[in-house]
Amino acid sequence: MMKALFCAVSAGVLVATGCSGPAESASSAADSDENVIRFTFSPDPAWDWIQDQGILEEMEAESGYRILQTITWDEFGQFVGGHADVISIGTYELQNLEQETGIKTVTFGKFNYAKDVMITANPEWETAADLPEGCKIAAESVVGNALIWQALLDQIDKRELAENGEDLNLVTADYQIIPSLVQEGEVCAAFADPTQSIPEFASGALNIMYDGKSASELYGESIAPGHRGVMSNLFVARKDWYDTHQDEAAFFLAVWQRALDEWAAHREEIIDAYPEHFAVESPDEAAWIKAYFGNTFDWFVDSPYLDQQWVDEEEGIYELMKTAGVVNADTADPEMVVVSPQS
Repeated sequence: MMKALFCAVSAGVLVATGCSGPAESASSAADSDENVIRFTFSPDPAWDWIQDQGILEEMEAESGYRILQTITWDEFGQFVGGHADVISIGTYELQNLEQETGIKTVTFGKFNYAKDVMITANPEWETAADLPEGCKIAAESVVGNALIWQALLDQIDKRELAENGEDLNLVTADYQIIPSLVQEGEVCAAFADPTQSIPEFASGALNIMYDGKSASELYGESIAPGHRGVMSNLFVARKDWYDTHQDEAAFFLAVWQRALDEWAAHREEIIDAYPEHFAVESPDEAAWIKAYFGNTFDWFVDSPYLDQQWVDEEEGIYELMKTAGVVNADTADPEMVVVSPQS
């Protein structure tokens, strides 16, 4: 399948690839074609799969809509800069996004549960309650996954995590070196993607705290029993765009439903096809991550569609963030909407 290649000039963009069709810049395409959806997100295997299998091209041809994809780790910057109609960010980042930028958003879909775990090299430290006062906890940044973990540690263990904190001290480091900082004792613990340290988990050199549970699982167990949420990837649009492009948003979710169906049907094939998405470098590591998905936690949702009960429960995260002091108490709750699947 022919794919358009788009060159992005803003900071943080790694690759800008896209759907089928003639090459042109994402911004000019969006200006000239109301049927275009400019989508910015980090690399994803299910998306790569539906592109490489020709599924996306077929759905676009049938619908008349196009999704222009920009791959970047800086979704926030792309969105704020006006270079994206839709991005994928976490529930726990929405309030901060609106608070810091003044941009009103609409969340209309979901994709990944918050998969990050809390890791340590000391097997005696099973939860944050076990950590000595003054311990350093590493994260990629003071926002992102650190936000939800701050709130969870406050709610579950009554521990205060903050930059230069006297109780638990939040420090930042590049995600690639975080596991080694934990192993070498430079920090007591860290928040990490479970794919970052497969050999260390397999050997026991690093341990996943809270009985191996992710942020999503902890929320559903300790704070909102039975709720399957705390998303690291929600589909979020500017409110002014969503209000005038609801047909495009509906098509977008239909595409992602197909991507999730493909993931469910071909998970192990997708892992083998795109090992780089899972930091897999050997057959043993591939076996470990396949077993993790099968037996421990699959962070891909079954459906991207929201329903009102799910929205009501997920919005509880807003109050959790306020109670923990992660965002201002008077921060407005970002909007979530229910979109019905296309018939």
